[in-house]
Parts: sequence; C-alpha cells; structure tokens
Amino acid sequence: MRYGFIGLGTMAGAILRGLAESTEHASDFLCGYNRSEGKTLALQKEIGLEPCRTAAQVVEESDVVILAVKPQVMPTVLPEIRDAGIEKKLLVTIAAGLELSWYEDHLPKGTAVVRVMPNINAQVKSAYSALCAGTSVREDQMAVAENLFRTVGKTCRIPESSFGVFSAISGSSGAFAFLYMDALADAGVRAGLSKDFALDLAVSATMGSAKLLQNTKKHPMELCNMVCSPGGTTIEGVMTLKEMGFESAVHEAVQAMIDKNNQLAK
Repeated sequence: MRYGFIGLGTMAGAILRGLAESTEHASDFLCGYNRSEGKTLALQKEIGLEPCRTAAQVVEESDVVILAVKPQVMPTVLPEIRDAGIEKKLLVTIAAGLELSWYEDHLPKGTAVVRVMPNINAQVKSAYSALCAGTSVREDQMAVAENLFRTVGKTCRIPESSFGVFSAISGSSGAFAFLYMDALADAGVRAGLSKDFALDLAVSATMGSAKLLQNTKKHPMELCNMVCSPGGTTIEGVMTLKEMGFESAVHEAVQAMIDKNNQLAK
C-alpha cells in the first residue's frame, strides 16, 4: 500500500512512525509534503519518508492520502488536489470541525472520504481514533483506514453527529489530564516536595488509577468510595473539589469544546 501525507505536523508524524514501526506495514511506501521543508527532511532521515514537492504529487504517488493540515488551511489545499486524481484514491482527513459533506462538496463526485479523529496519545501508540465514512466509501476502504489508525492505538466507528463530543472527551481532554497532573505536582511543591518528584508521583497515580478502572470495570465512584475512608483525609479532599466546582467545571469545559467544534463545522 502507498500512503501519502499532506501536512507533516505532530499527529502526522506519530501516524507515520506507527506505520514505519509496524511489521504489517514494513513494505508500504510512505511519502509526504509539508509547506515548510524542515519537517519533511527530518522524517526522511528518521523513517525514510519520500519527500514530495507538492500536495498534488502526494495524490499522484499514493493509494491512500491523509490530509493532516489545520481546518483553516483546508480551503487552499483542496484546490491543489482536486485535479490530481483524488477521486481514484482513498482520502482520510484528520482535521477538526469540517464535516464529510464539506469535502464532498469541494471534491470530484465519487471521492471516497473517511473522517478520523485521533488524539495526541498516538505518539505513544495509545490513541483512541473515531472513524466515519463518506457516501462513496466502500467497506474495504473503511477497513484500510481502520488498519492504518490501529498502528497508533484503538479505533471505533461512530456517526458523524457524535464527532464533537468524541473530540471533546477523547481528543481534547488530554489537555485536562496534563493540567490536572501539573496542578497536583504544584500542590506537592507547595507542601515541600521537589517538582520532579511531585510530578512523578502525580503521573504514576493518574496512570495507575486509569489502569485500575480499566481492568476492574468498576464504576469510577465505586473506586473513589473505596479510597475514601470515613472521616479520613481523602474524603476531605474530594469534598473540597466538589465544593469548589470541580465536576461542573469539567462539564462546562467539555460543552465549550463541543460548541467550538460546531462553530468550525459551519
């Protein structure tokens, strides 16, 4: 299979490394184009990426084209690939906000478009990527797209109407986790620990708690109650978070991201 990437930022780089390190894709051809040449040359040196001079060349040399540019750049990219035979390829987009109908309106009739929402954890092969298919996508093409993103984690198929909330919960919320762990570490520093040690504790506790939840299949509050001894220290902390609006702040933040996603789709 021949995979071509238009845009070689953080997410594209993670997916390319996933492909390059997968034994199943060891013989695949990987090419890419980026407006700034530095990222292209770096990936050429690291994984053997074949540099392309234009976005149109990526289309011409690939079976599967991955659009990995920002949504605001997309209107300038699509005209470059429209006349390069894109209707004969499988087009995968990982841009936030833009709906399948938008691509289908701007590309030749019959172009197979799959929309995918991965997340930053693709860098450590722990992403959870959602996929949905355009009107011209065959089942075998959908399977190719799923196989591609399984090189960087798990995949699922969801209706496009759920993309906004999926993006908020799975994609963007990683920033919340980083913010939480940094705040926890800072609290440790305030209490006298070194930042490195406090951050190591915060990361270890967060990862361990997530693994416990995943492995036991228990409800999160069931595990929370197991940690909260009557009259103990943990319940004091939990009640303080509740009183300070911890849960409502998360709900409001998720809704804000969904609203922003809906704005991008217009």
